[in-house]
Amino acid sequence: MTQNVTRWDGCEVVRITHVEGQPLSQHALVRVLSEGETMLMVEVTMPAGESSPSHVHDHESVGYVVRGRVSMTVGNDTTDLGPGDAFLHPIGLAHSLTAIGTEAVWLEIKSPPTRTWE
Repeated sequence: MTQNVTRWDGCEVVRITHVEGQPLSQHALVRVLSEGETMLMVEVTMPAGESSPSHVHDHESVGYVVRGRVSMTVGNDTTDLGPGDAFLHPIGLAHSLTAIGTEAVWLEIKSPPTRTWE
């Protein structure tokens, strides 16, 4: 059953060590904010200097940087993002994110809802 409201302090929180089966050097946190039949919204908290390994999804993801700075690579393009910046990870295109300088927090919406972490 889909929940219409999820309280931040009642969310499922997962300490992740892998993305798409590939290891992180440090753990990151994924907070599942809302999950429906066609999309999933999570809050990702990544420690300073941590990177997600380059990986590919079979779903589309859009995101919004809340706090900190990230360096994002999609395909061959690398861009630095800060609070208020948004991004897209298209289906089938390799991408990665690195927290620059301090811990970074971003919201990410995946459609269809796919849990790509362990």
